[in-house]
Order: sequence, then structure tokens, then C-alpha cells
Amino acid sequence: MKRLFALGNRKRKNSNAIGVRAEQKARHYLEKQGLHFVAQNFRCKVGEIDLIMRAGEVWVFVEVKFRQTNQYGAAAEYFTRGKAAKVKRAIAQYFLTSGLNSEHTAHRIDLVAMDGDQIQWLQAVD
Repeated sequence: MKRLFALGNRKRKNSNAIGVRAEQKARHYLEKQGLHFVAQNFRCKVGEIDLIMRAGEVWVFVEVKFRQTNQYGAAAEYFTRGKAAKVKRAIAQYFLTSGLNSEHTAHRIDLVAMDGDQIQWLQAVD
């Protein structure tokens, strides 16, 4: 039983490391496109925001999805309505804790979907 737990724990660590690398790659890609980095991995009770960027006066909240292959579907397909709702709740919490008013602060949700080495940047997916 310990061996199964160890294998599962190792797989989770490897998966987390892949996710961190994907987020770093997405961050660098977006910076090359002119966005400015603000924060990474904002976590709260209601969800998580992978990347927070700025495009001029617009706050850009980025969800990053990565798949090594599209054998089980493309990365973009994994950004579901449920996930979008979680991200929106996390954004509301971010605004609250940052002292920003979401009604008066221009913002959008973007998706960076990576299938292997292919990067697709979808803007305003909400």
C-alpha cells in the first residue's frame, strides 16, 4: 500500500512541475506579446488564478492549460464552464483583497492553451 501511495505522490509532484513549467512558458510568451506580469498562482478558497497580467490599463487574468498530446482532447477543451466560473469567483476575491473595484476596473479572462509545443492565446474567453 505504501508503494502505491509513493507512486501516486511522485506522479502528482511530476504533474505539478509540468504545470509550473507551462505557466512559466505562458508568462514569457505573454510578456513577448507586450503584457506585463503582476502575479502568479493567486489562490483563495474559491479557486486559483494561474497568471495575472496587465495590458495597458486592462487587468488580464490568465488560465493556462497544457497537454503533452491531444490524444484525449486539446488543451483549450479543458477550460470548461465550471472552470470559468471558478476563475471568475477567484477574480472577485482578488479584486476584494487588492482593494480594486471590479465595476470600475477593466479586466478580462484569457486562456493560454498549450498542446505540446503549440501555443494558442485566446483573449476574452469569459
